[in-house]
Amino acid sequence: MHQRTIVRSVAVGAIALIALTGCRPSDSAPASTGGEGDAAAPLTLVLGHAGSEEDARQVAAERFAELVSEASDGNITVEVHPASTLGTWEEMIEGLQLGSTDIVIESLLSLESYTDLASVETAPFLYEDYEQFESVWGGELGTEIVDAVSEASGYEPLGNMYRGPRMLTTSEPVDSIDDVQGLTIRTPSAPTMLATWEAIGARAEALPFNEVYSALESGVIDGQENPLDAILFNSIHEVNPYIAETEHMYANYHFILWEDALVGLPESQQEIIRTAAAQVGEEYTENTITQMEEYRAELEEGGATFSEVTDREAWVEATQPVVEGLPEQVQTWVEQIRGM
Repeated sequence: MHQRTIVRSVAVGAIALIALTGCRPSDSAPASTGGEGDAAAPLTLVLGHAGSEEDARQVAAERFAELVSEASDGNITVEVHPASTLGTWEEMIEGLQLGSTDIVIESLLSLESYTDLASVETAPFLYEDYEQFESVWGGELGTEIVDAVSEASGYEPLGNMYRGPRMLTTSEPVDSIDDVQGLTIRTPSAPTMLATWEAIGARAEALPFNEVYSALESGVIDGQENPLDAILFNSIHEVNPYIAETEHMYANYHFILWEDALVGLPESQQEIIRTAAAQVGEEYTENTITQMEEYRAELEEGGATFSEVTDREAWVEATQPVVEGLPEQVQTWVEQIRGM
């Protein structure tokens, strides 16, 4: 059982920190909260993310704050902090346990340091297209994966915000795996992603996202990888104009909370938060799908050049040892996903 506190409660004329000790529902009910009969005290939640103020994560955060406020009649306030103003995403995720953040918009990859089961998201070349991805994450297997990651890590991811496939941006064109050899590629700090690019033949470099633009501009790194919205809204194409359509990883963003803190809230507040996260997830996904071609057009208008990877099988073969080194449960999920 995880013993941490994060929830902030607003009293008249002052803001006080209230310690909430939560238990998993299977263990026991929260000690002093929960239950529909309890009066829910006013609540302020601090939400952070690493995207810019133009990033789709900011739109999602503001929409989430709006829905939560409406559903609670203003009783729950969500403070939104974009652009890593609360720290790197690694620091914000850790802050969920410590109380410096309450919600972080990130992918499951952010939890790989807490449980290797999260490596199912970062395993390379699992999906052929969005339809296959949706069949996983919109169904029972996706629920099973999220529940297992939550149980193992203590974090609870809410909502599925489809990001689109990750693509490689570089300062010089990349058409095949040979063009990547020796390049320094920025990745998130998830171990499986670092191992993937090393297996491909690049030098993987984990950098905070808010340092990527300047590192690319100065030539410290040669490239990075992200979905198109992150590339566009963070102006990566201005300093890394070549985009190789590797589609090496598909992922969702989630509203990630520390589970003990969430289940320590009154049930009415939990329901509001969960419902808002699910609704924003649906809206975000629909927007990603409908806007993908527009993102591409805007990137091309801004000077980006797209190239199709002609030897995908070589990339898949190079990274297969990474997949084979994943935990047994993750390899089982990989087989299920690839078989769908």
